[in-house]
Amino acid sequence: MSLQTALDDHLAGRLEQAARAYVAVLAEDPAQPVALHYLGIYLHQVGRHEEAIEKLQQASALRPDNAEWHNDFGNVLFAVDRFDEAARSYAAAAELLPDEPAIWTSLGTARLETGRSAEALAALERAVRLSPEYVPAMQQLARLHTAAGDNLQASRWQCRVFVLPPLEGKSHEMLGKAFYILERYAEAAQSYRQWLQQSPGNPIAQHLLAACAQFGIPVRAADRYVEAHFDAFAEMFDANLVESLSYRGPQLIGEGLASIAAPARQFEAVDLGCGTGLCGPVLTPFCHRIVGLDLSARMLEKAAARGSYAELHKTEIGAWLQRNPACCDLAVAADTLIYVGALDTLFGHVSGALRNEGHFIFTIERALPDDAVAEGFGLHASGRYRHRQDDVETLLDLNGLQTLQCSPHPLRTEIGEPVAGLLFVARKRAVS
Repeated sequence: MSLQTALDDHLAGRLEQAARAYVAVLAEDPAQPVALHYLGIYLHQVGRHEEAIEKLQQASALRPDNAEWHNDFGNVLFAVDRFDEAARSYAAAAELLPDEPAIWTSLGTARLETGRSAEALAALERAVRLSPEYVPAMQQLARLHTAAGDNLQASRWQCRVFVLPPLEGKSHEMLGKAFYILERYAEAAQSYRQWLQQSPGNPIAQHLLAACAQFGIPVRAADRYVEAHFDAFAEMFDANLVESLSYRGPQLIGEGLASIAAPARQFEAVDLGCGTGLCGPVLTPFCHRIVGLDLSARMLEKAAARGSYAELHKTEIGAWLQRNPACCDLAVAADTLIYVGALDTLFGHVSGALRNEGHFIFTIERALPDDAVAEGFGLHASGRYRHRQDDVETLLDLNGLQTLQCSPHPLRTEIGEPVAGLLFVARKRAVS
């Protein structure tokens, strides 16, 4: 019985016939490497793994220059959780075929299984350099970074996979977010444009299209956008923002408060854009009464459960402040003004709502040198507004608010990088 007949039977799925043929060939020539290798493959297919490993090892020793056989041997070793040995086999294959991304991916995966993360990373990154759209390597890189606790870096790799063609049938919203994470803003804008065509008038699509296209930028985020965005985000807000993104807004508000007073429950406060009420516990030692304002009903439900607020109102903050002059001696806004571009009108409303020498403590995202800033603000591709320190100080002054303190702080992390922010502490000038 010929070796070619055995290979033909094996390829056609006639495994038992192929096995008998391999055995017959080996009876005549026990060192026939092709018969040894493919008999090993057969034995693995039928679950006789130890015998398979013995045959494959013999074949690879006889043909040490056969990269494909080293790779096959590695696959069998990997399948039975012998990861160190699998890695050695893949390394031998990679040395013979250094331009094959599949082999580097297998080597990286085996190294990852043995906890050799740095070596796994090097192998997987080499696979992607060889083939930038090689999906298995990108998937393993995402897995590697997830295991290391770097969820944002893992997300980058997942996004690179997600945005590969074909794009038909994929969510335009998710494509836009993925392109944004990859900093491919023009493609993000196109995705949001297609989402808006599919869902005319969608406030989230409209806002994010303006942010990524840098065209038609509104002076502040529309109420419909803020409400829709945060209603959708409410259930995961605390976990995502605080635990995953190292959000520091309430902590910074607390630091601002501590710079002007000792905790004595002396203030009547308004929490502008209170969200789920994360500032409530920070304000409570300093305030005998706290009112929370937000456009998102679902966020307000979370705030109510905290029990820190005397009142909660579903409202646009400027309109509420305008209706309630001289209602408080402290106003705070933790990451609320990142949804307001033109601050002049809002600062006027805050000034009107504060009693003489009342305080306004808030955070903003700080405009960076490369940010497009016009008329005092810029809308970043994230959908959040950024401001320059001197512009904010000027607007505060024009509205009767004196800047007592302005200090730089990271507000949270975004795509693995700290978001530059500013903490302001201002006081309303006394009016006789």
